[in-house]
Amino acid sequence: MNVTDEAKAKEDLERALGSGQPDAIARAVIWNIWPLFSAHYDLLVSAVVSLPSSVLERYPAIRLLHPLTPVLARTTRPFKPLVYPDDARTMSADELDMLTLVQLIAFRFSGDVAASLIYARRLEDRILQVPNETRERADGPLWYFHHQIGSTLLAAGDSSRALLEFATARQLGKHSHQPDAERLALGRTALAHAVRGSLEDADVALAEATHQPPPTAAHVNSCLMTERTAAALIAVERMDDDIDDLLAGLDPYDSIEMAWPFALLARARALLVRRRAADALEAIRLANDAHPAQHGSFASDVISSTSIEAFCALGDIPGARRIAEENTRAGVFTSAATVRLDIHEGRFDQAEHGVRRILADRTIGPGQRAKAVLLSAWLEVARTGSLDRETALRIARRAETRNYRRLLATLPLQVIDSVRVHLTTDEARRFDENTAGLMHAEARSRPTLTGGELRVLNALLEHGTTAEIASAFHVSPNTIKSQLKSLYRKLGCATRGDALKTAARFHLLTSEKNENRA
Repeated sequence: MNVTDEAKAKEDLERALGSGQPDAIARAVIWNIWPLFSAHYDLLVSAVVSLPSSVLERYPAIRLLHPLTPVLARTTRPFKPLVYPDDARTMSADELDMLTLVQLIAFRFSGDVAASLIYARRLEDRILQVPNETRERADGPLWYFHHQIGSTLLAAGDSSRALLEFATARQLGKHSHQPDAERLALGRTALAHAVRGSLEDADVALAEATHQPPPTAAHVNSCLMTERTAAALIAVERMDDDIDDLLAGLDPYDSIEMAWPFALLARARALLVRRRAADALEAIRLANDAHPAQHGSFASDVISSTSIEAFCALGDIPGARRIAEENTRAGVFTSAATVRLDIHEGRFDQAEHGVRRILADRTIGPGQRAKAVLLSAWLEVARTGSLDRETALRIARRAETRNYRRLLATLPLQVIDSVRVHLTTDEARRFDENTAGLMHAEARSRPTLTGGELRVLNALLEHGTTAEIASAFHVSPNTIKSQLKSLYRKLGCATRGDALKTAARFHLLTSEKNENRA
C-alpha cells in the first residue's frame, strides 16, 4: 500500500477514474487510502460515491467512507464488517492495520461499542507486537490509530485510558504532515476532561485547539462537534450565561458523530437543572430513538442516569426504579443517579453502599468524586436531619469554585441550610454569594413514625375499618383515630390508599410482601 505519497495517490485515483472501471477505481482507493483520506478527501469521497453497491460490498474500507453508511448504520442497516481468517492471511501488515481500524470505527458507529473495544485492543496489540515500518513513519497513520483507539475507549466510558491514547495521538501528531492531527487530539482530550469534571484541564485543551490550524475536510465535522460539545459541557457545569447559545450550536439529536451522547448529556443536564424534567425526557427519547442500542457504552450510562433523574424530578419513582434495576451496570453516572433514588425512597443503607462503591473507583474524575461527596451529605441530612461541620466545610469549599455550580444546584434546600448552620458569618456570606441564583428543590424526607403509628400503618393492610384495628390491638377506636390522624399528617396524605403508597415508597411497611400489596 501507498501510505505516504500524496501526489502519487491523487495521480493513481484520477487515472482510475478516467478509465471508468469500478474495479480499477476501488483498487486505486484501497492502495492509496491513507494519503487520499488525509490530503484529497473530497476526491476520495466522490470516487467512493461513484462505485456500485456490488463493489462496495467487497471492500469494507471503501464502504465505510460512503456518506450513507453511517446514516444507515444508525437506523436500519448496521455495518459490522467481518473477514475470513484465510483472507486475512493474504493481506499485508498495512492492509491488516487499515482493516482493523475500519472494523473498530464501523462497529462503534453501528452501536456495538463492546465489539469496537475488541478491535481497539486488536489494533493496539498490532502496534505493540507487529513491526511495520510504514506505520511508524512520521507521515504515517500511527497518530490516527491512537486517536481512534482513544475515541472507542471514550465511547465505552473509559475516559481515564482514553486520555492516555489522546496524549499519544497528540505527541505523534506534532510530527505528522497532517495539519489538524494535534487539533483532533486536543478536542477529544477536552471532551474527556469535561466529562470527568476536570474543567480547568478542559479549558486548557480547548484553548490550545483553537490555536491550531483549521480542521481538514476529512475531520471538520467531528472536530468542530467535539470542541463545541466540550465547551457546552463546561458551561453547563458552571451554569454560565451563554449555555443556550452553546447548546444551540450542537448537532441535532440524530447526529452521526461520535460526540452525540456527550451532547445529549449537556442538553439533559441543562434542562434538569432548570427544573424542566419533562423536556429532558423528551430530549433523551429523541436521541435514544435515533441511534442503535448502546449496551455497555457511555451513551447507555447517559441515557439511564438522566432518565432516572428526570423521573425522580417528575415524582415518577416507580419509573425511576425500573430504569435503575434494568441498568445496574451502566456506569458511574447511573450509579450516582441510583444513589439519589435510594435516598429519595428512604433506602439509606443501599445509598450508603452506593456512595462507597463510587468513591472506591480510582478511575473516576473530580466531578464524579464531588458528586459522591454531595450525595453523602444529602444522605446524612436525610438520615439525621443535620450535617457535621467537616462535611459542611467540604461543601462550602467546593462552592468557592464555579466548577460545581450545577452539582450544588441538585442538592435540596435542606442540605444547603444544613451547610449554612456550621459556617461563620463571613463564611456564610461567601457561601451565599457562591450559590446565588441556584434553584434548590425541597426534599421530601422519610417520615419518622412512632412504634404505635407503625403498628397502625401496617394494620391498614390487614383490616378494613378503624373498629377492626382497635379490636385487634385491644384499644379504643378513638385511640386508633388519633394515631391515624398523626400518621396521615406525617405522610402528607388524607386517605388510606395514599398512606399505603407513601409508606411503600419510603419502605415503612414491615415486609416486602406488604410493600408489594400496597
